Amino acid sequence: MSAGFPTTLEVPPDTRSAALLRSGVRRGFVLVFLPVFVAGQAIAWLTYVVSGWYRPWSWFKIGLAETLASVRVTFVATSSTGPGTPSLRPAAQAGSVLEVAIGALAIAVVVLAFRAGREQARGLEARPIAAAIAGAAPALGFAVPMVIVAPFVTLGFPQFGIDHLRPVVWQAVVLPLAVCGSCGAIGGLFVARAAIEARGRWGVRWVGAARGGFTAFWWGLALAFAGFLILAALEPGATGAYARFVGRSGGSGAALVVQHALLLPNQSTMILATSMWVARLTLSGVHTEGTIGAGLAALVGAPSTSAGFPAWYLAFLAIPGAAGLIGGRSAGRAAGGRPEAALRGALAGVVYAMLCGVAAWAAAIVLPPWSAILGGPLRLGVEPLTTTFIALVWGVVGGTIGSTFAERGEGSGSAGAPAR
Repeated sequence: MSAGFPTTLEVPPDTRSAALLRSGVRRGFVLVFLPVFVAGQAIAWLTYVVSGWYRPWSWFKIGLAETLASVRVTFVATSSTGPGTPSLRPAAQAGSVLEVAIGALAIAVVVLAFRAGREQARGLEARPIAAAIAGAAPALGFAVPMVIVAPFVTLGFPQFGIDHLRPVVWQAVVLPLAVCGSCGAIGGLFVARAAIEARGRWGVRWVGAARGGFTAFWWGLALAFAGFLILAALEPGATGAYARFVGRSGGSGAALVVQHALLLPNQSTMILATSMWVARLTLSGVHTEGTIGAGLAALVGAPSTSAGFPAWYLAFLAIPGAAGLIGGRSAGRAAGGRPEAALRGALAGVVYAMLCGVAAWAAAIVLPPWSAILGGPLRLGVEPLTTTFIALVWGVVGGTIGSTFAERGEGSGSAGAPAR
């Protein structure tokens, strides 16, 4: 005798355009903007506690700036033309521009937007294009509050001759829409992946390529971070110097540790690019501008503007190699034959290269405070186009080889995919 518990009927999602728009705005605000906003406020408060750099009531404004920096909104500084002169001159003339995507917050935006898009596309599993459009809808709920708070963010660094540091308002609209919209659309396509695979071999191939490319990219970042930790252990002199600097700097050193932790994804991206031979690890070879190479060398007391790799640094080549192999193995899973697996592995290399290029753009850091000292903005990063092309070679070669280790299905196509 079975218990007669009442059954609840599952209400299908409302997939009408107006309903999707409303739910998209709500999800973008609740699931993406609010968590990033709270994280920005927490970071600002933590920085204030450990450093005391600014007044207690300024942390809210600083937190808003951290939120905008999650999607690399540019901040432009203006300085007074003279004592008592109210007019301002553009910061571009003085090189005072702040461009940075705080890596930890950027990853949060990517993950939260993907999840919001995935939830938004429920009920559209059989319609990939509609699922992608619906998945992008939360970008509106993320972008609108970002542009609303942007005009209220005005920072000042009088010690560096910067009276006002303000975000570029149009970027506060475009960048949240682009970042959240693209990640949400990918989340929508993830929901409809079965329908994409059912459209034939190329649908299956691109699903496998996307899976393999993302796998290779995330493994590349993880291995780059692991390599950084190993390097820190093997180079106790440099690690000790860093620790002594932090200890001597008091609150400023503690704040440096906080910001360094937040920028670890940026650092890992640069290490990954450098390990692919995109750039040599030199003071002047990190794609700086102006006289920054000579200025940095003078500040740290280096005998020259270059610091080449020791021979054992070639071990870092294993990072992109291993990432490509892992991504190719994931892409070639259930391919049903070596040629098909190799094709999917090569396509995964294309996806990997595109992700590396976007990450290289997002990871670059431009800081203005040292402009007056070094004669130009401080820019640390690698060239996105160069990174994309070199990552393409690593990704295609590694993905093709890695696909040979994949577990293959039966037949010439993928399971459930009609041959065409």
